[in-house]
Amino acid sequence: MQHFSRMNRGELLTEIRRLQESENQARRSSMIGEEAVIQQQIRFAKSYLTDPSSIHPGKLYKVEGEESLFLVEYLNGVMAWGNFVDRRIREAVPIGILSPNETDHS
Repeated sequence: MQHFSRMNRGELLTEIRRLQESENQARRSSMIGEEAVIQQQIRFAKSYLTDPSSIHPGKLYKVEGEESLFLVEYLNGVMAWGNFVDRRIREAVPIGILSPNETDHS
């Protein structure tokens, strides 16, 4: 498999579908660890389909699978660095799992 960064949009979409099938198979086989690894691969692949200019430092975003909002400080490649509003630790999340927070009017 080539790196996500070298794939075009069609290749990424095909790879995401393949990974989703693998994820379903791992889930059916109760392979929790493998399922988690595949989910992370899907998140990274989605990040290469996301336009980094759509993520704005200083804004709050919803994060797939998280209840707390994420405040983006800066971007580095396909990773958004910042912190969840209920935590004080700086973290990085793939931009492909961020979605706009409609209540953020800043």
